[in-house]
Amino acid sequence: SGDMSETPLLSVIVPTRKRNRQLGECLCSLAEQDYPRPHWEVIVVFDGEDLQPDAEISAAAGRMTVTIVTQPHAGCGMARNTGASRARGRFLVFTDDDCRFPPDWLSRYAQAFALDGESLIAGRSVNALRANPYSQTTQDIVDYLQSRASAPVAVSNNFAVPAEGFHDIGGFHQRYYRRPPAAEDRDFSARWISAGRRIVDAPGIVVYHAHALGLRSFLRQHYNYGRGAYVLHRTPAQSAPGPGRQPAGFYLSLLLWPFSPHRGSRSAWLWPFILGSQCAQVAGYVCEWFRGA
Repeated sequence: SGDMSETPLLSVIVPTRKRNRQLGECLCSLAEQDYPRPHWEVIVVFDGEDLQPDAEISAAAGRMTVTIVTQPHAGCGMARNTGASRARGRFLVFTDDDCRFPPDWLSRYAQAFALDGESLIAGRSVNALRANPYSQTTQDIVDYLQSRASAPVAVSNNFAVPAEGFHDIGGFHQRYYRRPPAAEDRDFSARWISAGRRIVDAPGIVVYHAHALGLRSFLRQHYNYGRGAYVLHRTPAQSAPGPGRQPAGFYLSLLLWPFSPHRGSRSAWLWPFILGSQCAQVAGYVCEWFRGA
């Protein structure tokens, strides 16, 4: 591991579905990266739609090396696998179409891999829509998961992995085929660790996540998280606590987390939203259980 004598090629993989505006803004942000232009590429995977790039997408794509791929609708996890199959890079960098990036985002990944070229590097996301309580609650729950999980967890909008290792464990699992984004990243993290590999937490590698949510989309997203959690927990590899399954106390602590002293008063007002999210997740979990029973 470590000490790469040459600048590695990084492949940034962006799945997208019917969100041209967000994708255009994402690509414009990527085009501002300070990492040497010949040493990275972008692969955009349109999941289940005809390719109709607008002017902003085309203009941004013209400023860097971009490969555009289409696939029949199969879900985010399968779109990431499709992108990985087309990637030329030694390392795969995963993000979402509603993320924005500091100019040194890719440089930081390259520095991390220079120190450890075998591990998965897990960055962090920051909610870019602080005034939106639904978006902020969702980000707080992700932060809680990452801070309290019994093993590190890679969140799919900001992590990077050696391409060889990604392919060795089979990428994102087929069990999430055509499912809404839910738990495929937690599943991948668990399988990565089960294969004897390491996840390195890198909180300094940040993306700004601009996922606008309203009440209905917030509840639907957390309902889908519950569905994904059931799929995750029913697999034999998740029989013990780890990046996939968490003990019951983990979720009780989540409900009390906004009131913890180090959080300050600014988070207490989010408690009703956290409660609503957990009710929606329980509903999704139970409904998926009935479907599988």
